[in-house]
Amino acid sequence: MKVNKQLIGNIMILLAERCKPLYHTKLLKLLYLIDEESTRKTGSPITWLDYNVWQFGPVAEDIYFSKAEGYNKFSEFVRFDLVADNKYIIRPVSTFDDSEFSDGDLELIEEVIRKYGNLNTKRLVEITHAEGSMWEKAKRKFEIQFSEQNRTSTVTLNFSELIRGDEYKKNTYYDTLEFKQMQSAIYDL
Repeated sequence: MKVNKQLIGNIMILLAERCKPLYHTKLLKLLYLIDEESTRKTGSPITWLDYNVWQFGPVAEDIYFSKAEGYNKFSEFVRFDLVADNKYIIRPVSTFDDSEFSDGDLELIEEVIRKYGNLNTKRLVEITHAEGSMWEKAKRKFEIQFSEQNRTSTVTLNFSELIRGDEYKKNTYYDTLEFKQMQSAIYDL
């Protein structure tokens, strides 16, 4: 499914402006936490990125690989500057545009920034890997074993699991998912 590049790019700009310095791994964690919080509160994620179960957490591959030269799908919004051995800082290349967001989206993003924006990457990894987290449950359910040779998996987290038992939010999730899939199909024509 195609995601809203403008929306994600602008979230990345906002995070880079508000969470300085914003390292690559911290960006990945904050995007995930925004989507998790949004799903819990409203029934659907904001970005609709796919997050895979990797050794160091839920990872959106499009964001992860954007640090590689020539692969930044969000280059009109941010750049990934190598500052140390495999450490990248995200820097905005344009100004934040809130036109893609509802007031509720912006409030939720600000709430996540207040709650998690000052935490270091190690602490964010602990939070996203905590017992009972979606990452931990999926790792256990699919019996994923990580090692030095195997740090990734193709298992994608299912955000609808966060709202199991809430029929209203589940309906919101699946209605929005269906709409996004129809949008993707139309744009692919």
